[in-house]
Amino acid sequence: MVSPTVFARRSLCYLLYDQPDAALRDGMQAQCVYPDWSTAFYMQSVALAKLNMHNDAADMLNEASTLEEKRLRKAS
Repeated sequence: MVSPTVFARRSLCYLLYDQPDAALRDGMQAQCVYPDWSTAFYMQSVALAKLNMHNDAADMLNEASTLEEKRLRKAS
């Protein structure tokens, strides 16, 4: 099985090297592997913001926050 963390970490590397298209692609791959993982949505949000797609970035950020809230509620 492919680990979503590999995609998320590579997405971060692409962001650091100013390659938001590749970062977005890896963020999307992480989401495909693990659909309820907030980190995948956070990575996509940053990549979309760097691509000046601010409305889409905000949507991804809201989705990430919602998923994180659900995870925290389950943990408590």
